[in-house]
Order: sequence, then C-alpha cells, then structure tokens
Amino acid sequence: MSIFSDSLKHYIERNNIRVLPLARYCDIERSTVYKFITGKRLPHSLELVEKMAQFMRLSPLETEKLKNAWKIVSIGPDIYYSRKSVEDFICHFPCKPFSPLPVPSISVSDNVRQDCTVLSSQQYIDNYVHQIILAEANKKHGKIGLFLQPDYPFLFRLLSSLNPSGALIIDHIICLQPKPFFNEQHQAYNIQYLTELFPVYINGLNYNTWYYYNDIQALFHNPGTLPCMILTSDAAIMCTADYQTGFYYTNPECVTTLWTLFKNNQDKCSILFKPVSMSPENHLMLFDSIDDSTIEAEKHITGIQPEACLTPFITKDILLDRFNHDLPQSDYMITSLAAIFAKNKTRISHDNFRIYFTERGALHFAETGLIEEFPDEFYHPFTISQRIYLLKKIQMCCEKDFYRILREPLRQLPENLHLCVRENDCELTYNTNNGKTVFLIICENQLFEIFNDYLSNMDESNYYTPQEAIAILQRIIDKLI
Repeated sequence: MSIFSDSLKHYIERNNIRVLPLARYCDIERSTVYKFITGKRLPHSLELVEKMAQFMRLSPLETEKLKNAWKIVSIGPDIYYSRKSVEDFICHFPCKPFSPLPVPSISVSDNVRQDCTVLSSQQYIDNYVHQIILAEANKKHGKIGLFLQPDYPFLFRLLSSLNPSGALIIDHIICLQPKPFFNEQHQAYNIQYLTELFPVYINGLNYNTWYYYNDIQALFHNPGTLPCMILTSDAAIMCTADYQTGFYYTNPECVTTLWTLFKNNQDKCSILFKPVSMSPENHLMLFDSIDDSTIEAEKHITGIQPEACLTPFITKDILLDRFNHDLPQSDYMITSLAAIFAKNKTRISHDNFRIYFTERGALHFAETGLIEEFPDEFYHPFTISQRIYLLKKIQMCCEKDFYRILREPLRQLPENLHLCVRENDCELTYNTNNGKTVFLIICENQLFEIFNDYLSNMDESNYYTPQEAIAILQRIIDKLI
C-alpha cells in the first residue's frame, strides 16, 4: 500500500464507486484499477489521476490531494517535499520591510548578580536580546556574533527591522543538515532556514552567514546544554535551543573569551552567501560575478522572475541608446554588458536558456519600460517601439518553449525575486529596504542542487502552453500599438 492507494481506496469506498464503470470511464482494465487500489501499480500519468478524480466526483481540494499523493509515490517523498519547500520559499520571498515584534516589559534588576544574570524564561531572553542588539546598533562601530539556528522569530524580526546608526557588522554561524531532512510540516530544514534569513538580507544590513554540517537534532536539541550564543562587543547571552533558559554575561573577560570561541568556530566554517551590491561604483566586482569567464555560453541557465529576461534581445544600438552615459566608466560598462547580452543570445540559439516569468511582470515592463534586473540608475526607460520589439522577441522564445509564463501557484510571483541557476551555481537578485539592488551568490552545494532540481523539473501545470503564452503577450503588445 502507498499514500496514493490509501487515498484512492478511501474515496472509492466513501463515494460508493464501482470499479468496473470507473475502469471503463478511464479506458483501462478493471484489474488495473484493483492494482492501483492495492498499491501494486501506479497510474501512468497525472491526466489519468485527474480523470479518475472526475469520475469519483471529488472536490477541487480532494483532487489536488489525490494528485499530490500520486506525485509523492511517483518521485519519492524526499524529492517531492524538497520541491514543495522551494516552491513555498519562492512564493513567500520577502518584498516589504518587517516591523519588530512587541518587547515584553521586564525589570532588568531581577535575578541580577555582579557579572551574570539568570534568564529563566523566553520573556527574559527576548528582553535582554532586545537591549543588547539595540545598544550595539547605536554604536559607531558595532559588532554582533550569532551562533544559533534561524529559528528564533523574535531575534530575526528584530534584525529585519533594525536601522543601525553606525557601521554594524553581523556574523552568523548556522548548522546545515548534510542530507535532506524535514520537519513535522514536511518542510526541508535548509530551505526553511533561508526563509528566515532572507528578511535580514532584505533589510540591507552588513550581515554574513557562515555554515557547517552536523546533525541539527542531536546538536541543538540535547537536554541540558546551552548551544545558542548571541554576542555583542560588551555583552553575551548563552541559552538553550528552545530559548527558554539562559545566562546574560557582562564580564569583559568572559565576553572576550566567548568571542574567541566564536571566531575559532567561524574559521572552520564556509561562507553561505556572497552578496554584491549592484551599483555603478561596484561595477567591476558585479560584472565579474555575473559573467565569470569560466562560464561558457554553452552552459545552461534557468531563471525564474516576475518579468521576462530581456538581456539576450538588447542589441548594441538599444544599449547605447538607453544606457546612462553620465555614469563613470560608462564605455567600459557598455562593452561588458554587450558581451554578457551576446553570450545569453548564444545560449538561446543553443537551447541553453530557459526563463519562467509572469504575465504581471510582462505587463509592468510594457507600461513602464523598466526592467527589475538592473537598478534604474544604469539606464533610461525603454521607448514604446523598443518595448514592442523586445516583447515580440519574447513571443518568439515562448513559441519555441524557451520562455514560459507562470500560472498558479506561481502566477503572483513576488516582485522582489529573481532566481537564476547556472551549471555550477545559484544566484538571487533582490532589492533591499533602502533601495539597493543586490546580486547574491548561493555558495552551498546542497541548496544549489535543490533549486536546480526544482527549476529543471518544473511541473507542467505551473505554466501556460506556448500557444497560451503567445496569446497573453499579444494582448499586451496590442495595448502598446
């Protein structure tokens, strides 16, 4: 038996479905249906599952559950739930600033000793975390060290809304699972952690995440230990993994020793992300990151973003016409961008370029002439004739199935998400709360594999057919003519 056969048997018995009429309706043998019910066989396609659901008069929700059960058995639970975790991450990628959680009012004099304060509840821990983080953010040169998992909502909501008055550096060490591992809600731990981390990156802080591999459950959920550490330049908190019990230290020697331990552990870890600000003054590092010379045009690229990727169709003439020539070293930047755009055009000709985008994103480009892949300061809005030209190029790519327009559940893709997977790396481009555009490389291989698997095996029900996509774009073009 399997989750699919159990579900199928349940619906057949509940709705008093006779097997022979069901088999005839689906144009299969009655014995085949019995094999489905006993788990000895699996329907050969999702279309057959939908046909069975239609005959059994299932509701849309029940049909979706039956289809999901079929997918779980078809590809295996680990792959299925990994892909669902990526889809949830994409659909809920942060776009707006976060507001901090309310802070409990607790007298700081309770349980205080000379250099150590006992923190006997999460309210106490929240209160002291709030105090030391805000105090550090108000310093001219502040530093914060975090050795904990991104599963402490109060802290990460605080960091996601923090507005430092000086130069604040945050270094964070987390533990990742060396192989796929899921929580009780079937969410992949490593993807769930990204969901918690990214609001801090969106806030535009100088925030650096480091990682190492270990068994998270054994390491952080061992009773009687204090595995979590929060450090500032003059204070430290050590607490349990459930953030219910801990100690607050202010002794300078103790704080210095804990910082030494933190730095020693950091030296043994690897950097999780490499963010590069997309600004004119940072163009050398930016173009090196985007156009690594080791990445040949024959290498495949897959992207998902609100608007279609236009770079393969931006000719040298359009680039010269629209680029902001007032920027320093504009000639060099134009030459570099032209080479990158030409390489993407070659990828399309070799069928090595696939882009998933939304109707809303295409409409936004048609109305504004703006593309979110590059900051506005790099270029002027495209003219109406240029927009029509570029949209027609996208149409041609939709006809060849190189470009695909997303439908539910990805139709309302967050406008701040631009995810690109190459042969050997994965990149995200997003706008921070302070208006900066950041190009971020994901350095951990397992995350790359998970994102690559999702985009390489996109469910056909998630995007329109080429004919439907062409019709959608034509309606948008007609509004411009």
